[in-house]
Amino acid sequence: MKTLRRILVSSVLALTCHGALAQASNPVPIYDSTQIPFDRYTVVKRIWVQDWRSAFWIPGERDEAAAQRALLSEAARVNADGVINLKCLDQTDNIFKRSGYYCYGNAIRLKNEVRVVK
Repeated sequence: MKTLRRILVSSVLALTCHGALAQASNPVPIYDSTQIPFDRYTVVKRIWVQDWRSAFWIPGERDEAAAQRALLSEAARVNADGVINLKCLDQTDNIFKRSGYYCYGNAIRLKNEVRVVK
């Protein structure tokens, strides 16, 4: 009985630690557009596509995961509560841009401390 209890407690701790590590790897959460009603958040910044520079240059990364981390870091830098409408694309324009991936999305701030649980 004690062995079963130890295994159960160890399993719960392992899952909790894994969840904490996964949360720590993303500076801000990513929301699906169907998770939060439109009137419950404000767009802080349209990351990588908001200003005129995006017509000439968007930061590219070697792989999709790195491009997503760069976008989430930028969202954290502007004090966003999350990112919505996150899209990642393969850069195919090798003439003017290096090959790789880039992501874009909306950094949002939630109204009235709304928190969505997945």
